Amino acid sequence: MSSYKIMVVDDEPANLRLLERLFRRDYNVITAASGAEALKLLAQHDVALLITDQRMPGISGTGLLKQSVAFRPHMVRIILTGYTDIGTLVEAINCGQIYKFVRKPWHNDELRLTVEQALEHYQTNKTRLEFEWANQRLTMRLKEMSQGFIRAIADALEAKDEFVHGHARRVSGYATVIGRRMSLDVSLLEQLSLAALLHDIGKIGTPDAILLKPAPLSVEERAVMQLHSERGARMLAAMPEMNEVADVVLHHHEHYDGSGYPKGLRGEQIPLAARIIHVADAYDAMTSPRPFRQAFDHATALKQLEEKSGTQFDPQVVSVFCGLEAIARIRESIAAGIGGVCLSPNANLPDIERLGFDDLTRFIEAEPLLAAAVLREANTDSVHEPTAKLHVACLRLGEARVRDCATRNYECNEGGAVLEQLWEHSLRCAASARQLAEHTLLIDADEAYTLGLLHDIGKILLLSLFPTEMENILWLEEAANTDREVAAFGVDHAQVGQWVLESCGVPRPLTAAVQAHHDGLQSNAPTSLLLHVANAIASADKPHKVATLDAPGSDRLALLGLSRSDLAGIHTRIATALEHQFLISA
Repeated sequence: MSSYKIMVVDDEPANLRLLERLFRRDYNVITAASGAEALKLLAQHDVALLITDQRMPGISGTGLLKQSVAFRPHMVRIILTGYTDIGTLVEAINCGQIYKFVRKPWHNDELRLTVEQALEHYQTNKTRLEFEWANQRLTMRLKEMSQGFIRAIADALEAKDEFVHGHARRVSGYATVIGRRMSLDVSLLEQLSLAALLHDIGKIGTPDAILLKPAPLSVEERAVMQLHSERGARMLAAMPEMNEVADVVLHHHEHYDGSGYPKGLRGEQIPLAARIIHVADAYDAMTSPRPFRQAFDHATALKQLEEKSGTQFDPQVVSVFCGLEAIARIRESIAAGIGGVCLSPNANLPDIERLGFDDLTRFIEAEPLLAAAVLREANTDSVHEPTAKLHVACLRLGEARVRDCATRNYECNEGGAVLEQLWEHSLRCAASARQLAEHTLLIDADEAYTLGLLHDIGKILLLSLFPTEMENILWLEEAANTDREVAAFGVDHAQVGQWVLESCGVPRPLTAAVQAHHDGLQSNAPTSLLLHVANAIASADKPHKVATLDAPGSDRLALLGLSRSDLAGIHTRIATALEHQFLISA
């Protein structure tokens, strides 16, 4: 007897007995006298073939086939009927996933042959699906291996030069938005995004003396640095399904006129993704401050790209990038000073002129945009080292200048509930960051407070500049939120936040934490991790939810010397601080 199970369903006992006798020598036959009975048996047995009568009381044959598809999708189905109803035929074939339609009375030999063919069809499908499942499992394993490899390399490179982490994120964002504007298909966009993120991984083998040199490189040092593209391509080519990404990484320093390296390719000989990354890479290098030079502003960087269009850069890519209005608006707004809208509910706003200096300082410490305005003014013309401590910034300016700064930047919240929610979340994150800093001693508590307060300042700016687009983004989950921001603006709000803090004179290691605080599962930088955990605590509405939170990751908590019970305790301690408009220092 074959191991195949077949089920026959008919409400006429005589037909049921005939069908059972016809197949019981060759197959394991299960019988059912109704559609309802058949459904119960199908839930218990892995049936390969179902033969059912169409015209039955209760559940019809087509009804049975429809209902069985959900939990026996690969079962082969044959329907029997003594009627020539065309509508029934069409419904059965279209909705019931029918293998064949057999009219009563059947011919035994023909029905046997039909069943044999149906079971061959079942076996073919089963083998194909098992092969597909095996391939899917293998693909997932390869993907996990690739991600582990990329994570390990990224960790090692970040440990060597933490500037590289932020640079890679920005280049990937710029490249992705260029690719979208050039109407690249989804697979090419994914390849472009990944290649941009990994374009500098070959620098893992570059000597520290060259990679971290706080001055321009000599000719000999530049030659050593240029080896990174070939080294990175070799590293990626060793991984399955990375050949195309490796090719892009290899050629991302080729020049459009053929004067680049390593192969001296020109024009369309250079992969399009590499030409896009070359422009994005150059723009970010020009607009990022380095130890040996100041950053160019946006307009100057675009002028440089346009001057080298057709020689160093692909003219089409330069034209597309220079036409990205969102990045230009963001940069211009930050350069002009983003203002100081108060996020707290308007009913709670005090009269600044009547506040004493201590209360005024506390008010500024509870309003992200006012805090940014004060830091910017204090760090712009101060003879002291730049500070991220708000009370220090206020003391340096003095009462008169602080009051003047607050008055000039003091605007009521017209954004309603969205901005109020951001305000409350910012206060929670600030309090959480302070508590974490005091617990771990990894960062000054006052600096941690400022980072928590301002970690979402980029989101506030994007809301003010692009309210319609942001309304469609804010409701998304965090990862999708970030992806949509990059797709829409070329940068996400965390990157915009870093730019805002840089414009405020906040020390660069702290601004880098704001940029990377959503990358807590990819970054090993302690300050970024601390801010990532603070954000996770602030996002949980109950202490027990903090204790079971997946977002920080147990391995990342261990790096900070924290347990999940520590997080729950911090959540409980900061809860009472939000009973008042002003957050009282711990």
